[in-house]
Amino acid sequence: MIRKSSSTIGVALRTFRHFNRSEKGATATEYGILVAFLAFALVLGVSAFGQALNLHYQDMTSDLRTALGIP
Repeated sequence: MIRKSSSTIGVALRTFRHFNRSEKGATATEYGILVAFLAFALVLGVSAFGQALNLHYQDMTSDLRTALGIP
């Protein structure tokens, strides 16, 4: 009885170790995809912010030129 239980535990441990080893590559891939997605979102956000900031400065320049009478 004890021998059968220890054999079952051994099989379970070997199976767990196999799944644990095989998941490492999948986890690294998932993190890689997550980092790529975050980098893409960051680039889009910075680009949109830069364009909005550029428009804001153009409006300010236009207002200053009008106020100072510069054509």
